[in-house]
Formats: sequence, structure tokens, C-alpha cells
Amino acid sequence: MKKILLMVLGFFFFTSACFAQNYYALVEIHIKNNAGLTYSMNTITKVFNPEACQKVLSPINQLKNMYQVRTECVTGPEWEKLLGDTFANKPTSSVYISYKDVSGYETRINSKILASSNSTASGQPVDYSLNETIAWANAIIEALKKGGIKNARIIYPVKK
Repeated sequence: MKKILLMVLGFFFFTSACFAQNYYALVEIHIKNNAGLTYSMNTITKVFNPEACQKVLSPINQLKNMYQVRTECVTGPEWEKLLGDTFANKPTSSVYISYKDVSGYETRINSKILASSNSTASGQPVDYSLNETIAWANAIIEALKKGGIKNARIIYPVKK
């Protein structure tokens, strides 16, 4: 009887571990400055269930009165493939920040500057120098340190 019980428990443990999926809390915030440029900051937090995903997004929704904010919880193999390198801290095409948040969830942040509404490329990302990007990343890391995050680091882009 004990063997059967252990086999059943082992089966449930194995199948739940194999089919466990990550959920990703996606946040995109657009902040306009006085010069007409829009900064797009993107945050992705990896969690392990839909409830945790909603918990991560809940405080962000309070910003919707001040900024243009989009939030979404996503899951599935296509997201695992798309975000796999980022959550393995591998270099991608742009600079991003990697850290564990105060709840212990892996989080990644990147930012882009979008062309102003006066531009022919309105809403499209604007190229800016690696030095400017690194300055932005260092400023974000300092802000994270003030918020209690001690493990934030910059992941540099793939060399071209």
C-alpha cells in the first residue's frame, strides 16, 4: 500500500513540475517630457501563477491616471521562447537591467525614447548612444537601491 501511495504522490509531483508554467507581468509606461519626447519604460516580472501576476500589476494600475500605461499577464511556450535569453541574463539587442524584486521575483527593465509627435517617425524608437543608455541604466539602478533592491545589474547588448 505504501508503494502505491508513494508512486501516486511521485506521479503528481512529477507531472505538476513538468507542466508548471511561468507567468509574465508585462508593464509598459509612456512618459512625455517638455521637449515632446516620449520615454517608454518596459518591465517584465516572471512569476509562477496568475494570482502573483495580478498582484505584481495591481500597484502599477494606480499610475494610469498620470501616464499612458499598458499591463498584461501572459504565459505559454511562445513567451518562454521569446523571454528565455532575457531571463537567463544573456545579451540581447539592447541594454536592460536585471534584478530580483523585493518579493523575490526576477524582473527585467528596458527603456526606449520614442520620436515626438512632430517627427515623421512619430511613436517609433529613436536611436541614442550607448553612453546615454548606460547613464539611464545607472540612474535606474540608483533608484532601485533606494527602494531596497541590492542586486540590480546592467546587461550589455550583443556586440555588433
